Amino acid sequence: MNTPKISGETSIQDWQALQQEVKELRIEVSRLQMENSDLENSLLTAIEHGDLVEEELLEVNKRLKSEILERKMAQATLQSILEIVYRDKSDLEIMLATATEHGDAIEYEQYNRAVETMRQSEEQFRVIAESTSMAMLVSSLSDGVISYANTSAGTMLQRDSYDLIQHSIADLFYLESEWELLQQDFAEKQSIRDYEIRLCKANQQPVWVLASLHLLWLKGERVLLSTFYDITLLKNTEIALRESEAKLREQANLLEHRVKERTRDLQQAKEAAEAASRSKAAFLANMSHELRTPLNAILGFAQLMLYDQELNEQHQADLQTICNSGNHLLTMINDILEMSKLEAGSVMLREKECYLYDIVDTARDMLSLKAQEKHILFDFKIDPHVPSYICIDEGKLRQILINLIGNAIKFTNTGHIYVRIFPEEFKQDQSLSSETKQNLYFEVEDTGLGISESEQKTLFQPFVQTASGRRSQEGTGLGLSISYNYVKLMGGEMSVISKLGEGSIFKFHIPVKSLDLFITDNTTKTLNRVIGIKGSSSYRILIAEDIRLNRQLLNRILSPLGLEVREVSNGQDAIALWQSWSPHLIWMDVRMPILNGHEAASTIREIESKQKVSALQKVKIIALTASLVDLREEDLYMHGFDGFVAKPFTEDKIFARMAEHLNLQYIYSER
Repeated sequence: MNTPKISGETSIQDWQALQQEVKELRIEVSRLQMENSDLENSLLTAIEHGDLVEEELLEVNKRLKSEILERKMAQATLQSILEIVYRDKSDLEIMLATATEHGDAIEYEQYNRAVETMRQSEEQFRVIAESTSMAMLVSSLSDGVISYANTSAGTMLQRDSYDLIQHSIADLFYLESEWELLQQDFAEKQSIRDYEIRLCKANQQPVWVLASLHLLWLKGERVLLSTFYDITLLKNTEIALRESEAKLREQANLLEHRVKERTRDLQQAKEAAEAASRSKAAFLANMSHELRTPLNAILGFAQLMLYDQELNEQHQADLQTICNSGNHLLTMINDILEMSKLEAGSVMLREKECYLYDIVDTARDMLSLKAQEKHILFDFKIDPHVPSYICIDEGKLRQILINLIGNAIKFTNTGHIYVRIFPEEFKQDQSLSSETKQNLYFEVEDTGLGISESEQKTLFQPFVQTASGRRSQEGTGLGLSISYNYVKLMGGEMSVISKLGEGSIFKFHIPVKSLDLFITDNTTKTLNRVIGIKGSSSYRILIAEDIRLNRQLLNRILSPLGLEVREVSNGQDAIALWQSWSPHLIWMDVRMPILNGHEAASTIREIESKQKVSALQKVKIIALTASLVDLREEDLYMHGFDGFVAKPFTEDKIFARMAEHLNLQYIYSER
């Protein structure tokens, strides 16, 4: 990403381009966050699906194993019967053989009875063997030739059971290696139960079975009884389960890899956005300092010159024009910086007791001349029930009114502009307390160019201007956005009603705390100029400022009061002069060469601490700064400052801060 270069020659277009880049990066971060969330959801869904598949397969497995258990019990019963049958046959044959050997005579009837018993036993064996679903084979131990195969064996192997007789049992197994392993196991144990192995069907397809092998006596020789139970479904289920688990693991690994990639992309985008944000902050801080510093001298000296009674009316008018233009430029700079603070969420409310009519009068005085120049009727209508004294952020409310009224004047060529202020309706018997809040409503109505419906949707977004605004080529497109965000910050709402070619009504309401019942009438406000200090004026004031014009301006403001003033241009000289001269107050610029204001103030406080200087005897240090973007008041206090004044400053602010920290009382000029 190409970061815009920051220099003294800054422009709003550069800031807008940087702002757009930050906005695009934030959109990219949001998109990656959504993709990351989708991937995580897909992963969870896949895992949940896998769990369901596994649960279903395990249920099938459970049912099959239950059936296998029942089959095993039936097999055990059949095994017992077979052993009885073959034991009877074996006993009879042994008995006949023994009788022959000893020459014992056996009665013919007894023989026939024994033969009939044997025939019945064999018949019972065949009935049971043919009725079971298990495959049963009887084969010779010597050569493996099958002498008996039940119907289930033929069905299982897809052959005729008679065709299996006289074939070797080894030929029925799917793999010769598996048969050899079975034989080895049988040779060691002489009995096999539930051995998983594959047989071969007539179509050469395998069938999984549970094999059991037992030795029996038949016609004087030992034979092998083999029973097989078909578990193909169970094995296929297990194989499917394993394959499903493998696929799920593969999918999970793939999704995890994609999540890691997206997370990495997200982190990179976040870092890029943070870098752009830092670049924007540095740009704004630099612009603030570079523009406010010369403005401080321009507005300061122009204000001082306005007090010169020897100037003719034309020169005073020219100076007033300089002041107005400088203040307009300062307003644009403040708009840009304030928008940046609003986006960063660092704008705070500073509520205090104030006189509402002063706020209204200030806005009217600032803008009435412009309305008169355009021959527009400009009038304020304030409901008599509106409280005069309220607790509110005075500066923000004044700025909202100035922005809305200024826009109305700019886009109105004929007709009128009405500003209406009225309170929320409430019952007369409603009890009030110091915490009682009511909504105060404001309306700014004009008969100007109006705003189309499509433009109203984006009207309160930063840097957005209507078609009329773009044609006027005035402003930054920030005033309405700042006002809208101020109203929201104060707990209210703003809206607009407009029709193209007929005019607009901007409305907003904010909750205010009325103080009319708690403020007496003896509050007075003086606007006269400070011309002296009551009592002793033997105060030593040190100015630490690297810009010569700013030092001269402060000196011009302070010297007429009889104060002793000295100047230095860096923090190192400020520390040296403080040690040798012991000033009562230091005006300390934050940005200076060699040692900046933070370092100089911290050093002075460390020296005071080592010397155990009391709090009352410590020098008062007030910061002067033109960099308001990255300004943190708590940082100033941590470095030892007692307060700060922002550039450009007026003499009223300088005198007010000195009165606060040195307990000064001033002498004012008569009006």
